Amino acid sequence: MKMLKQTLCGALLGLSLAACGPTEDVEQESTGQAEQPLEAGCQSVDDTIMTEHTCLHANNSADNVNVTASATRVNTAPDISTSHKHYTLTLPAGAEGSVTYTPTARSTGSTVESVAFYLNKAVSLTVVDTVTGNPVSQLLTDTSVAQTGCSLIRANVYDLIVGREYIVVAGTHSSNQVGVVPEYLYDNRDRYYRDQDGDGYGVNTPVYRFACEVNSGYSKTRFDCDDTNPAIFNC
Repeated sequence: MKMLKQTLCGALLGLSLAACGPTEDVEQESTGQAEQPLEAGCQSVDDTIMTEHTCLHANNSADNVNVTASATRVNTAPDISTSHKHYTLTLPAGAEGSVTYTPTARSTGSTVESVAFYLNKAVSLTVVDTVTGNPVSQLLTDTSVAQTGCSLIRANVYDLIVGREYIVVAGTHSSNQVGVVPEYLYDNRDRYYRDQDGDGYGVNTPVYRFACEVNSGYSKTRFDCDDTNPAIFNC
């Protein structure tokens, strides 16, 4: 996890510390930074910084890569592991199509990464472990995505072993085509702050860093100097 170091402004020309305003966060990498798994209780990634970021790639023609998917589930199928790309998969007529994906470590010592595969069509998606031959279980109970102006409509999230090749199988579609954008949760993590009094402002110390919807009792906005009084905030 990243650690935050408070940079405090001191008294200047007789002014008190309080007059300096909110303190500034300076981010520093922790030497023990680990992988960023999907947090417990996360059920959807719809209203997240990750989905907003992914929609930018889906809507940018410069990020598009055309790929002809394999008609069979083989590890020699085309690869879609490059980050921040929208892959337009051409599927075999009336049949499923396969590509491959190999996750890389996004932080020092990471052995597992949570990866979201965003889709622009209502097709099934299966991720198969090439070592065990078994499908990987999805982490989300709600895969729907509804972002204004975004072509993506769903996101399947999986925990994948770093360096292992997976076969990603897209189901049939009448157009024989589907758009896929793979994204790491770690690359799109966000800060959340405990908001005990429900005034929309949280305490200054970030509690979570993940790509999931804001849970009840948390906020993306900090600077609440009294989190027990909803009338006092932004101070």
